[in-house]
Amino acid sequence: MTTLTAAADTPAAVRPGRRDPILPALIAGALGFVAAVAPAAIASLAPPPASDVVFPDEVATYTWFTAHGDLGVAASVIYQNGIGVEFMDFPQAVALGVDGSTYRRIGIAEGRSTPTDQGDPAAMVLSADGTFAVIAGANGHGSVAVQSFVDGTTREVEIGVGRSAVPLSIASDGDHVLVLVGDGELSRYTDPAMSGTLAMLDLSTGDLLEYSLERVTSAAVSPDGSRVAAQTSEGPVVMDAAGRDLRELPSELKGQALGDDAWSPDGTRLVTLVHESERVDEPAGRRLTTSATMQISEPSTGATTLHRLAGVEYAAALGWRDDGTIVLQTYADDNSAKFQWLDADTGAVETFSTYESGFTGASIGSADLARDLVPEWVVEPRPVDQGWTAGIIAGTMVGAIAAFAVWILARRRAT
Repeated sequence: MTTLTAAADTPAAVRPGRRDPILPALIAGALGFVAAVAPAAIASLAPPPASDVVFPDEVATYTWFTAHGDLGVAASVIYQNGIGVEFMDFPQAVALGVDGSTYRRIGIAEGRSTPTDQGDPAAMVLSADGTFAVIAGANGHGSVAVQSFVDGTTREVEIGVGRSAVPLSIASDGDHVLVLVGDGELSRYTDPAMSGTLAMLDLSTGDLLEYSLERVTSAAVSPDGSRVAAQTSEGPVVMDAAGRDLRELPSELKGQALGDDAWSPDGTRLVTLVHESERVDEPAGRRLTTSATMQISEPSTGATTLHRLAGVEYAAALGWRDDGTIVLQTYADDNSAKFQWLDADTGAVETFSTYESGFTGASIGSADLARDLVPEWVVEPRPVDQGWTAGIIAGTMVGAIAAFAVWILARRRAT
């Protein structure tokens, strides 16, 4: 009698009901992709805002995948998102459109970054109407770049072969911008004060008027373009736009930095912020603390008002909503931020928008407003459109993770 035995390499019988795990994995991946892409799709299909200029009551959290591209509209604010020292963030230059929803990266600002700046995008300032930004050439580029947010075009304005320039403030006419110029690299990482020669650049003709001021660190042109305030190594000064009638400004505090929109809309007052450090004795030892104080000065009268920002260690004066209301940004320890209206006379504050730093801890820095649009802002909730690039990349990642997880689970159940 012959006995038949199965060969050792004969495949085992397939268990009844056992299914190939590929199909459920593909389904899970597709569902994950759709779930991640949906927010970007919904945002891109969102109806236009009811108002002309909207600022969101929550500014979008940092994402690695914010898309490059044209806004197609004016920007209400531009800013640097991420400083590069937080968890896994990479500094971005971002513009937020006047629809309050559209966020796009400013590629030319990131492209003009210098190795010394450790990944920070090039310095940039926004025009008063939000239609364009002027971007630095701080490493001997010999030019500044002008980026239009409306039509996406870019052009360069020459400032001299091999010279560096950092834009500081744009006049409301859109043709004149204050710049720091120098023959060497201009960087806060090599020179914290980042001083240079102050000049007025005509963006339409390329004419450059250099002022006779020593070691200027910051400056602001008045909204009507007639006067210039500057912080120099000797203290703050004011003069007319031609560089005449130079005189000192009142200064109660040392170390003020003039923001590009420091002048009130009527040109009568200037706002600056000062951060002071001191060591405080505590049970656990001495701790270094920082406090922020706002100074509002009137160049014509010499009057000065100080507002101590209670509980605020770091802040930025972004500009003015009207002649009596300042736009303030304050930071928390986790790099989240509040955007607030501050009464210039009483110091009272009201929060109108917030920013959450997310798991990377990325902060918002160097924010610059389209100052002529701020009075028109309507603050309301808005969907976030950070571009299809963000949605597609995020969807691919989520879909791949979901597919892999289901595939592993299905294989385990099948064995």
